[in-house]
Amino acid sequence: MAIVAAERNFTLGRMNIVRQIPTTLAEVEEVEQTPWQDRLMAENVYAAIAKSANAWPDRPAIHFLAHGQLDDEPQTILYRDLLARITATANLLRDLGIGDTDVVTLLMPIIPETQYFLWGSETAGIANPVNPFLEVDHIVGICKAAGTKVLVACDPSISPDPWPKAEAVKAALPHITLIRVGGPAASTPDVVSYEEAIKGVADDRLTFDRDFHLDDVAAYFHTGGTTGVPKLARHTQKGLMLHSWTFGNCMPDPTDSSHGPQHYPLGIPLFHVGGGTCYSLMPFVWGRTVTMLGAEGYRNPNSLRDFYANCARLGWTKIPIVPTVWSMLLQMPVGDHDLSRVQFGGVGGSTLSVEVANAAMKKLGIPLVEGWGMTETHGFATINPYLGDIRVGSVGLRQPYMQLRIVEPDGKGGIARDCGTDEIGLVVVRGPQVFGGYLDEVHDSKAWLGGDRHSGWFDTGDLGRMDADGYVWLTGRAKDLIIRGGHNIDPATIEDVLYQHPAVELAAAVGRPDKRVGEIPVAYVQFGAGKTETVDNLKAFVAERIPERAANPVEIIAMTEMPLTGVGKIFKPQLRLDAARRVYEREFAPLAKEMQVEIAIDVRTDKLHGTLATATISGEGDREAAAAKVREAMGAYEIRAEVTVADG
Repeated sequence: MAIVAAERNFTLGRMNIVRQIPTTLAEVEEVEQTPWQDRLMAENVYAAIAKSANAWPDRPAIHFLAHGQLDDEPQTILYRDLLARITATANLLRDLGIGDTDVVTLLMPIIPETQYFLWGSETAGIANPVNPFLEVDHIVGICKAAGTKVLVACDPSISPDPWPKAEAVKAALPHITLIRVGGPAASTPDVVSYEEAIKGVADDRLTFDRDFHLDDVAAYFHTGGTTGVPKLARHTQKGLMLHSWTFGNCMPDPTDSSHGPQHYPLGIPLFHVGGGTCYSLMPFVWGRTVTMLGAEGYRNPNSLRDFYANCARLGWTKIPIVPTVWSMLLQMPVGDHDLSRVQFGGVGGSTLSVEVANAAMKKLGIPLVEGWGMTETHGFATINPYLGDIRVGSVGLRQPYMQLRIVEPDGKGGIARDCGTDEIGLVVVRGPQVFGGYLDEVHDSKAWLGGDRHSGWFDTGDLGRMDADGYVWLTGRAKDLIIRGGHNIDPATIEDVLYQHPAVELAAAVGRPDKRVGEIPVAYVQFGAGKTETVDNLKAFVAERIPERAANPVEIIAMTEMPLTGVGKIFKPQLRLDAARRVYEREFAPLAKEMQVEIAIDVRTDKLHGTLATATISGEGDREAAAAKVREAMGAYEIRAEVTVADG
């Protein structure tokens, strides 16, 4: 897909914003000839949304489908209404005592009020959106670490999980002011009703003065695990504004823009950087439209069942979803729905299988654009060029103003050297879009190579390589974090419990590949001399001590001898390869028996892909037919795979 340079440089409607859509690394560098400060729509979130509301007051900012279903009548919030509700919410929070550096914690689902509170909190003070599916003790820990002054949650009639947990947090931290969205329209001494409290609050102007600075902390986003002590990442006004420009700039306007601006579905929670920043703030800054798919988003199966129908009736122009949702969406029939407005698919959050990417492009007839980023980069740090060479399997080129290197660490907190072309190394980043560091200095001091957050390079924990054209290809993780369908699991949480068992001498938890959620935790144990235990008893032992269901290992494997490094540490890369091999062997054993073939599986490290799984088909049966089925099945996993048929 090509486009001439003149078409990629233009002014955005009534906002006088010049765009340059890069298609190559050289064009990324050309964009950078203009100082990043000159790219910002505004210097803070509130001013940026206000500019959009002033430019397009009658344009829909949000369509809300209460249940994500086809029979939901969309609740439409125009830009002028969005700004008014954000303004009133910010004023209300100030009336409740929130100052510039005070924290508002949100336990909220995917509803419009979450948008009002997220941006209203960043206007009045600091927002702290939290996953309401976390255990109460974990939420209490986050609130303590953040210094929460106000806690916002919705009534069970909207979503069942947040409110009971909010009440439990209030009991543990009685000094917190608790706001309820929905439910009884009356305040009590312990609970402020949002609907009642907002009545009469000014919505046409801010009733307080605030001197915003680009380096002001706008939000704390928790990261590093759904179990264990969280890390709170500082999101700054600067980072939010620059990400909104770089990410919004890279996407072309719809070919039939006379029918409206870019329009995206939103089924990702707003406590996730993808939902809150990439596909809420960015569209609002650019005057685009989002459809919020009900309180539960993609967790509600009806939102997937009716996805294509809603896409057709509302005119979505891009489908941005995580890999696991793409896998599920591909099982749904498109039918006769008119999807002609859809120009692109988008993906981020975790590695996408090449086979799933190809299947999505074939089914919908659109390019699938993959990118990579993290909480610590305010969103996307790299992305494939929408109007350039989209390389399936790559996460694309670095975003403008995002410095990125593939390096070999020196093991002493510094960088030994830069890796060569296509040489796998550690991905490190720095620049104005990188976050303002972790709130806890203990976490922050370990996060940077070659300096601190002001001078060093942020260690992303991801392994990758860069090709000759500047495209980044992720190959694995240097950190041990297990990512299960968006839930970050610290393996130490599992290991610490296993070490409490008297029979366990060594324990290690790793992620094994899974078709549905990317990876799931499994554990390996080595028993002490003369000791033993059944796997079922070990699993029960762990389950009693880890209440977070997602963090419980689905399998515990006893080993005679744990693989160790030269200095005596458990060598987890070998365990990850073993876990993957076991998955494939277990899946293909029935197929081999049915088709009278032998399927030999090998999973190994690979200098180009990081990990490569191979299947060799032999035997007396129909080897070619078996190979086709194996190839299709292996393509559903994130690991690169090759299938060969033996001669004879």
